[in-house]
Amino acid sequence: MFVLSIQDPQNAGPAPQPQVDAYGQLSKLASTFHDVDGLFYFTYAVCIFFFVLILGVLLFSVVKYRRKTEDQPAASNVTHNTPLEVVWTVIPLIIVMVMFAWGYKGADQMVDVPKEAARNAYKAMAKQWSWTFTYPDGSVSYGDVWVEKDKPVQFYLQSSDVLHAFYVPSMRVKRDVIPGRMQTVWFQPTEEGIYHLFCAEYCGNDHSKMYARVHVVSSAEFKKRPWDDFDDSTPELAAKSGESLYSRNCAVCHSVDGTPLVGPSWKGLFVKGEGDTIVGAKRTVIEGGATKEITVDDAYVLESVRTPAQKLVATHPNGGMSSFGPELIDDRRVKAIVTYMKSLASK
Repeated sequence: MFVLSIQDPQNAGPAPQPQVDAYGQLSKLASTFHDVDGLFYFTYAVCIFFFVLILGVLLFSVVKYRRKTEDQPAASNVTHNTPLEVVWTVIPLIIVMVMFAWGYKGADQMVDVPKEAARNAYKAMAKQWSWTFTYPDGSVSYGDVWVEKDKPVQFYLQSSDVLHAFYVPSMRVKRDVIPGRMQTVWFQPTEEGIYHLFCAEYCGNDHSKMYARVHVVSSAEFKKRPWDDFDDSTPELAAKSGESLYSRNCAVCHSVDGTPLVGPSWKGLFVKGEGDTIVGAKRTVIEGGATKEITVDDAYVLESVRTPAQKLVATHPNGGMSSFGPELIDDRRVKAIVTYMKSLASK
């Protein structure tokens, strides 16, 4: 296991470095799943033992049985040794079966959800290239999820587009997220802190940016609902909330300064009109195979979020963005994003 210095793609600053275990190999265990570590070090020890054994026999044979003269005959004409061949077939088979049984036990534990975890069930929705988390009370967070220390938690895993994977190294859990299928995984966090959550299945060009953070906090901190920071009570707060949503869901594909990314930039979507009013800019799109010019407005942005292929931006005719349905971003949050877009007109 190697340690990376990870920059959070959601603009939340540098991600915390994972602590390594006592052997400097795995990130520090922060859940109750010990079998993963046991199997890892068993496999590690087996590999080292057989590497040293085979290399030692090889070096010994090279030195002892080397040809000393050009006309020296072969030391032996034996072509095989049945007992020896049985030994080096049966022993590795036994070791591999032990590894298989041990690994199966650990994998089965991750999906054998106890009642305590089932009563604390979250949903994690994977989408190119972001995570949306729904809490047991129905509230939502993006890119970051909060759980309580020492309280078992279950995650129902769904994908809205392609194959992904839910991988939290410190919790020792990994589970594929398969389109059209509900997967599940659980763990019991044992130490407070911020932990990495990766997508561990290649899911497209920006797969490496599909990153989230798991916050393990005390019960008292959890009751403060640190994830529930959405506020659109004023235009200023709505723009701030929209910016937060942008950084967690949209920044991977859309820049705000004209930098070319996978999707079209948001720069210039809205501009200043007469009397400092904010108006939509003109944009060339492709709809139903026909090229046309439209004026950007709130309805166009909402349509682009819900049905991205309806009007493809002419500079990005291949599209590629999958739909953000109401279960991912509701209309209030889309309006906050539009408010943030309009605030960019003055920059």
